[in-house]
Amino acid sequence: MHFAVLQMRKVANLEKFYRTMARWLIKIIYRTKFVGFDKIPEHGPVLLIANHVAYTDGVVIQAACKRPVRFIIDEYIYKTPGIHYFMCLNRAIPILPKKESVKHALDEVSKGLENGDVICIFPEGQLTYTGNLGRFKPGIEWMIERDPVPIYPIALKGLWNSVLSRKYLKSKWRFIPKAFRLEVTAICGDVIHPKDVRVNYLQRVILDLKNQF
Repeated sequence: MHFAVLQMRKVANLEKFYRTMARWLIKIIYRTKFVGFDKIPEHGPVLLIANHVAYTDGVVIQAACKRPVRFIIDEYIYKTPGIHYFMCLNRAIPILPKKESVKHALDEVSKGLENGDVICIFPEGQLTYTGNLGRFKPGIEWMIERDPVPIYPIALKGLWNSVLSRKYLKSKWRFIPKAFRLEVTAICGDVIHPKDVRVNYLQRVILDLKNQF
């Protein structure tokens, strides 16, 4: 029992260290502006939804939010060597478009929310290929129907010009930065009540947030 407690403390300290380093890393790479993240309550279950622009989206959100954020992430990325360790440390929830995988992920989300975690999902299900907001998947509706918790929308701006987006996917020079310290803004909107959760409405909320700045 004593060993288990020590292990939990060790993991908690590593997670805190990871989030601190993520915050500093993002500030070094980008010129960041975080708006409205004080709206997220300090305690209790919360679901975050955000547009998906670049592979650094999660790190930006983690840096903006004062609470630890768990992400629902593609299992192939979750298992990528070098990234897998941080995904485990972050307690990310891997998912594949398969019935068994989706069920397991939803079960993990339910457990996390029951424990008062902050969980983030990118409802588009993939990085944008155009820089525009993609069609949201209906899974977000199932998730909230199953676990009706407060939802906070997040709009990410400025990451489309990053080499870690898909803007330069077909360029042989895609990993050469086109600009240094891009200006990146993350905006957290007002709470959305579970009864209002419909994919069309959620998309409109994210678009409105993007247009505010």
